[in-house]
Amino acid sequence: MDNPFAQTNASHLLKPLMDMAKKTNTQLLCFTGLGGESIYNRFDNIYVLNLITASLQNGIQYLKGNHLLGSEPENLVVSQIEVTQEKLIF
Repeated sequence: MDNPFAQTNASHLLKPLMDMAKKTNTQLLCFTGLGGESIYNRFDNIYVLNLITASLQNGIQYLKGNHLLGSEPENLVVSQIEVTQEKLIF
């Protein structure tokens, strides 16, 4: 369903993707720019992730998750991931 030549986030592409996942008993984790009914009617659980700038440390950002739809998870594991960018000089 991915388009290697351009960004694809059309709602009409969700239906075949969801049908294929259901037939193969596959759980999907999807990041999308879509919203509204095209998303809310197709997924059992929906989380929204927002990138927040940390107020205590300069240049640090974190993801804040909001659970919008579905049953609350019994166990929620929080992780810390640090992404750095290094310059290589030859």
